[in-house]
Amino acid sequence: MGIEKIKSIAPIRIEPNSSSMKIAGIGENYLFTGPMNPSSQWQKITPHLGNIAGQASRETYGVSFDMVDNRGIHYFCGVKVSDQANESDLPDGFEIRTLPSSDYAVFEHDGDVSDIRSTCEAIWHQWIPQSGYRKPQNANYFFERYGEKFNPRTGSGDIEIWIPVTR
Repeated sequence: MGIEKIKSIAPIRIEPNSSSMKIAGIGENYLFTGPMNPSSQWQKITPHLGNIAGQASRETYGVSFDMVDNRGIHYFCGVKVSDQANESDLPDGFEIRTLPSSDYAVFEHDGDVSDIRSTCEAIWHQWIPQSGYRKPQNANYFFERYGEKFNPRTGSGDIEIWIPVTR
């Protein structure tokens, strides 16, 4: 990503007081010292999309949780499910993670999903330090939202990055 793009990154909106959200899906750990390619996770959940018990929307989510030792992330991909969703009703290997209610800075990722790391780096290294916002202490995650217009074949379209923020 060029320096011009990094300097001009800004959220498309701030979502105040977003309610908590349950995501059903599959998680895997990735160390910062190695490559991160969650495509096998997405391939495992794709056949289940639209048929997951309690699925609340067609959007899909990629949630990055900080690992406890800060050496990498736990990447969790899945779908939003209703508050009544139960892990016992999910396909084998699926689990439910709950994201707490929060204010979010929402950024549009314009380009291929393979370049999403550049957008995230611009958010963390440029926008956050200059914005007056910070990540809440108890927020050990952020997520990607892949909307209905996302095209998995081309890897582009309708991608947002949601960062929990506070002042």
